[in-house]
Amino acid sequence: MSYHFGFSWKGLIVFLLPMIPNLFYLLIPQTDRLGNKGNSHLLLDILEHGSQVIFIFLIIFLVNKQTSEMIGPYTIGMAVMLAFYLVLWIFYIMGNVNIIFLLGMAIVPVVYFILAELWLHNYIAIIPTVIFGIVHVIITCIDL
Repeated sequence: MSYHFGFSWKGLIVFLLPMIPNLFYLLIPQTDRLGNKGNSHLLLDILEHGSQVIFIFLIIFLVNKQTSEMIGPYTIGMAVMLAFYLVLWIFYIMGNVNIIFLLGMAIVPVVYFILAELWLHNYIAIIPTVIFGIVHVIITCIDL
């Protein structure tokens, strides 16, 4: 494995694609929905956001010299996960939310990012992504 610090356009795009629904979340007025409770988990938040920053940094700036095929099992899986995530966001924005949707919204992007890291041969980034995913699911369950 030959890693170097640089800049990965693929990593940046991989990061930005699942962020698109968040723009709608910021623009659309919020109503009381499942999962909008007060914060009672500061330590978990620090662990969640810390691991998130680390994996995002790694997929964008830690580059493996090994090439990745554009169409393959990982990119197809990423496309499926991204489409599923967007559908979950549509239901969320429409107010059709329950525990299954919220857990899906916590798990699906993590699976997407792990597939992306496998595709980019960025195996180091998988560790903070898994930590992020576990903590993200725990926080989602606490907030229900």
